Amino acid sequence: MADSPQWAKRIRTERKAQLWDVHTMARRLRAAAGDDGSDLPDNESLVRSIRRWESGRISTLSERYRLLFCRVLRLDEAALFADATEISAQDPPTTNVSAAADPHDLSAMTAFRGADRQVGGGHLYATVVGYLERDVAPRLFGGSDGPSAFVSAAALTEMAGWMAHDAGQDATANRHFSRALDLAGVGGDRQLEAHILGSMSHLAEYRGHTDDAVRLARRGTEMLASMRISAPAMEARLLTMAARSFAALGDSAESARLLLQAECVLDGEPTSAPSPWVGPFDEGSLALDAARSMLALGQLREARRQADRAVALRPGNRTRSRALGRLLLAKVLLAESQVGEACHVVMGVVEDTRSLGSLVVTRQLADLHELLEAYREEEIVAESLTVLAEALEERRWLYRWGGFERGPRSPAL
Repeated sequence: MADSPQWAKRIRTERKAQLWDVHTMARRLRAAAGDDGSDLPDNESLVRSIRRWESGRISTLSERYRLLFCRVLRLDEAALFADATEISAQDPPTTNVSAAADPHDLSAMTAFRGADRQVGGGHLYATVVGYLERDVAPRLFGGSDGPSAFVSAAALTEMAGWMAHDAGQDATANRHFSRALDLAGVGGDRQLEAHILGSMSHLAEYRGHTDDAVRLARRGTEMLASMRISAPAMEARLLTMAARSFAALGDSAESARLLLQAECVLDGEPTSAPSPWVGPFDEGSLALDAARSMLALGQLREARRQADRAVALRPGNRTRSRALGRLLLAKVLLAESQVGEACHVVMGVVEDTRSLGSLVVTRQLADLHELLEAYREEEIVAESLTVLAEALEERRWLYRWGGFERGPRSPAL
């Protein structure tokens, strides 16, 4: 045990300070995973893993278990895993793996991404998973592709995670993101690793795990800095993810500071060659996340300005992104008591997203149905509620038929 890494010793020390044996620690890790724990090993296997981690026989720990240990021990990742971060920062900055990327995989990802923006992840998830199983997985072991196959697998697995999230399968999405992060680490594309940490931060914030969301975003930012990677769009995305979490916590000063920093960073010129596997983050993305933060903080004037900007920056072929911007705008309008205008926006979204397989959008519509109930006595609202209820009922049957984990909250239920 003398050669155990410091983080392993800290875990062991903190566990003993709580008077927990390894079996108790295993149960607490499983409880901390919640819905995401369905694919964790059985308790005895988890106990053996904890013993190996604490003894230093396993020198690395996946991001998923890092987060679980931080939750259980109530410690910040920077404090618990400081030496692990320092070791990873000493690794050579391998960022050119993408230069040897399989062009077939890149073309497939580009096609999936374009279709996803228009029709939603609900329609494409099975297709992407099928491509991974059929075209990518056989090349990971025994093939001649080398690290590039792992990078392809990481990027497409992360994409599958987003599509699972869009289809309402958040536990599945989290597992995809965790696996994608491990695959990117093996493949050596550090930009993709940081990007996936941003995706994990988004999902954590969406699910109410704000501390985890901040921790993940900061880890991504620190990774870019330690590798001396200049990628303004990615850094801005990570800063924005942290800003949203601080807004959810009610910390307006820190949220505003991070959003301003993200805006300044986004204007910078990249000096590192970008990874083609990393999804875009632009002014429209920043405006949408800024609007979400401002609405959470009750700063309606700025939320309205940012929501208007987000919608204006999204062309009609970005169906889902444009719909999310308009639905956020509708919530701001309701908060400003502009009920008629909010109804007009919502009805437009219902019409434009009839063929969109996005449970995220559908849930936003369901949320607005609940908000509009308070104004049912107004004629325009009563008409809108009828149309909205019918649309939600149609989509509820679509998600049940598709076998998704859970459908939208429907007023008919």
